Amino acid sequence: MSDDKKSPTYNHTEIHHKIEASPKAPGIKAAFRFNHASSPWVRGISSGLSSSLPILIGILFGHLQYGLIASIGGFTYLYTKDEPYAQRALKLFLALLGVTLCFTLGSLFADVAWMKTILFGVIGAVSVYVFGALKIPGPSAMFFVLSFAVSTSIPAPNLQAVFLHAGLVFLGGALSWCISMSGWLINPRGPETAAVAKAYRQLASFVGSLGTESFHAEQHKTVVELRAAETAMKQAKINRKKSSFAHRLFLLNQKAEGLFIFVMAAANDFNPAVSKKAQAVIETFASEMATLKKHKKIRDVREEIEELSIKEELRTLLLDVNAVLQMKELKETEYIQFSHGTIKSRLKAAFHKRSYVLKNALRYGIIMIVAAAVAYTTNIPRSYWIPLTCAGVMLGATVRATVQRGIQRSVGTILGILIGTGILMLEPTGIVIALIVFVLQSTIEIVIVKNYALGTLFITPNALLIAESGHPDKAISYFTSARVIDIVIGSVIGVVGTVLVFKRASSLRLPYLLGDVIRKEGQFLEMLSTEQDEERIKQERNKLQGELVNLRALYDNVIGEYSKTAVKLEGLWPAVVATQQLGYMLLASYEGYELSETEKRELQETFAQLAAAAEQKRAPKLSSVPTLKRYPIIQGEITALYESLQVEI
Repeated sequence: MSDDKKSPTYNHTEIHHKIEASPKAPGIKAAFRFNHASSPWVRGISSGLSSSLPILIGILFGHLQYGLIASIGGFTYLYTKDEPYAQRALKLFLALLGVTLCFTLGSLFADVAWMKTILFGVIGAVSVYVFGALKIPGPSAMFFVLSFAVSTSIPAPNLQAVFLHAGLVFLGGALSWCISMSGWLINPRGPETAAVAKAYRQLASFVGSLGTESFHAEQHKTVVELRAAETAMKQAKINRKKSSFAHRLFLLNQKAEGLFIFVMAAANDFNPAVSKKAQAVIETFASEMATLKKHKKIRDVREEIEELSIKEELRTLLLDVNAVLQMKELKETEYIQFSHGTIKSRLKAAFHKRSYVLKNALRYGIIMIVAAAVAYTTNIPRSYWIPLTCAGVMLGATVRATVQRGIQRSVGTILGILIGTGILMLEPTGIVIALIVFVLQSTIEIVIVKNYALGTLFITPNALLIAESGHPDKAISYFTSARVIDIVIGSVIGVVGTVLVFKRASSLRLPYLLGDVIRKEGQFLEMLSTEQDEERIKQERNKLQGELVNLRALYDNVIGEYSKTAVKLEGLWPAVVATQQLGYMLLASYEGYELSETEKRELQETFAQLAAAAEQKRAPKLSSVPTLKRYPIIQGEITALYESLQVEI
């Protein structure tokens, strides 16, 4: 961005909100900063049981080695998130099959160095692609790579032993599946209820941000949470016609979408006092929903809503939510749905030459192959820890995050080696090993949300205790020497490979995605003025909404890169915000627009010029934007976008 031009500021008293300063990437110090996240005690204990119970069972049957092998399947639990149980059951089962398959491949090709090298890359690339395309949160390729890596060092003298070991891993994973699904017995609708409650909590923050610089950030977060809630409802596979509780959740989710649409359309009519009062009511809804049970009534806040000085439409929406919580019947209303699309369509959509997900997967696979090649051309014992470390380091979301992970992994692991050495010097046996694994694995999950480096402090002794307990004669020397070398080499390959191969990947893509989204907004606006097919409009809404979320995610990746281009592209931040604001306003417009042929032609030319300006990183070749007398708010949003692009990058 040129020094003589400043980013535009939106005037809330007219049409627009002020925009917050561009988010900044955290520095190296952030690698050792503690997050203010609550400790997931249930997840930690469940994870510990998933890893330690197979070992305990093996000990009770007199086969410690079998128990240690089965505990590798216990890492399946780590793919558990807050998804509905119907979706969790399928996802964890597929993860279990993946972990078992990777372990089997490692056993089959344990003595074929070139094949192991290729498989490290293939397993890593496929896992990263699937997790990226489907936007599945979690450890991605990490534990598929770990399963494959560890199996290459476990002796399997014949094919029968290979399948025996694979069966043990499968059984260990099946046990972790049961542990993860056990919550269904207590609260079968817990995850989707929590998702809807979280959407309302974020909606409250969005309402409270009206007129402030955080408005656009909260707007983006709200769309993300509404998408998550909508997806949770679909993944739950509940029949709301047969379940009154399911119908309640459906209506609550539907009303959340209605509230968002109304606030978007009437944002400029709110004053701070009204916003805060409405925020308080919605926060009450969110708090009550968090404990929503099948036949439980929620505190009635009708009187509080009636006292608010708000528009009647907003009052009606809030009263509707309150009525649903009071288990009263309501007529359904059709609102925009924030859906993700089918699994097949999302996998297919991410497979093209400009796909960030595909490029990221290929980058991951190539660097994994390099790490494995280095590992198997050295004489370091158990050298598979080089690609294994590399796999963990490269799961950072951005280049900066990868560098941070490299630092965290190295420091945490070296300190973890000291812990592991102390444990092995005690020569634990039998049940003590299972108990140590339980404590270490539980601690990992509880503290890693606070800081990744702190988590790796316990990851190293735990993983190596499982892998090396069958070799007590050389475990201590193995811990103290070879592991340090492996960790350092693996971290360096992961960091250097990412910086060299992916240094400007997001920076190069941002202008084109920005231009593409602007062009799609123009097409969508025109569609709303001509298209009568509601199903097609719905499909295009979903596509545009997904692109708006991806745009912000890509910008966050840009500021996480180490390049001069990334620094310059920070000048596009106002344009990113304006594009999102216009897009969400269009998504919130459920009724069509009446545009004349002249207005349509002028808008087509305007959006074409705005998109070209974004792609070419220059000011638009326009003197002004078309006048839309019947739609001043939309005209104002287009004007804001036009003004935000008055920069030279």
